[in-house]
Amino acid sequence: MKLSEIARRLGLSMHGEDVEIEGVSGLDAPVAGTLGFIEHKRMVAEANASPIEAFIVGEGVSLNKPFLVSPHPKYSFSQVVAWFSPYTPYERGISPQAYVHPSAKLGAGVTVMPFACIMEDAEIGENTVIYPHVFIGKGVKVGRECVIKAGVKIDDLTIIGERVIIHHNTVVGGDGFGYVVHEGRNVKIPQIGRIRIGNDVEIGACVTIDRAALGETVIEDDVKIDNLVQIAHNVHIGAHSIIVAQVGIAGSTSLGEGCILAGQVGVADHVTIGDRVVVMAQSGIEDKEVPSGKVLFGTPARDFMEQKRILAAQLRLPDLVKRVGEIEKRLGIERE
Repeated sequence: MKLSEIARRLGLSMHGEDVEIEGVSGLDAPVAGTLGFIEHKRMVAEANASPIEAFIVGEGVSLNKPFLVSPHPKYSFSQVVAWFSPYTPYERGISPQAYVHPSAKLGAGVTVMPFACIMEDAEIGENTVIYPHVFIGKGVKVGRECVIKAGVKIDDLTIIGERVIIHHNTVVGGDGFGYVVHEGRNVKIPQIGRIRIGNDVEIGACVTIDRAALGETVIEDDVKIDNLVQIAHNVHIGAHSIIVAQVGIAGSTSLGEGCILAGQVGVADHVTIGDRVVVMAQSGIEDKEVPSGKVLFGTPARDFMEQKRILAAQLRLPDLVKRVGEIEKRLGIERE
């Protein structure tokens, strides 16, 4: 594909020779004949020295090789990546080796691969693709243009929006973890709520999302969830939030819009988190109210700058203990 054709499709200006582009690569693993991208002037020298044929660059950046200028170079590059993807769609249609209950409703263009199971009264929207060994329970509603990958289990009455991607071996709709102690025994509380997932949501592999005890567990539009995340019953995650790998969110917690929970964050039950909150990796949230716009770090999670000062002070503790000991010795104070 000519660089000029890429520029035309993206609506970007081209500078330099109209070279042939055979694929895409990055500066961490550059390949000759490909297109890359850089966002900052500090990357110019590395880009110029690389074998990559041409680049998409940010505004105000110039190279000594062909380049396209974009206000959002990483986003523009992501569009080109899709054009050169080696992954092709699977053959369309309903496999005779799949089980589809007679009462289930499948929209036009739905693909159901071998050994998938779709139970009674389920509804699958147009052009949705269901991989092998997927289970879709009674009364489940899946919107159009979704991709449900192998091994996913979607339990009864779950509602899933449009253009949702669910990766391998995720469980949506398992029982919430609810028990009451009665006469010395842990007695299960029936979990009779459901899950509602919005549009344009992506859920990673081996994620577990529990259905509500009562009411709904809710994942709003455009939420992106990484692998190995646990979301408990009655959790509400606001639109455009990002949940990174190995996060655990306990029951009845609410996240506002545009939040980011970094890897291995833990959130206690019944916590209310405002909009645009960022929680740094391996932090633990116990406070029941987190105001909007906060950046938190540590366990228990505190304001990021406050926690950094605390950690800096901790590094000085051995020297402080030694100095206190010397002062006590001079004063004749004996430690208990």
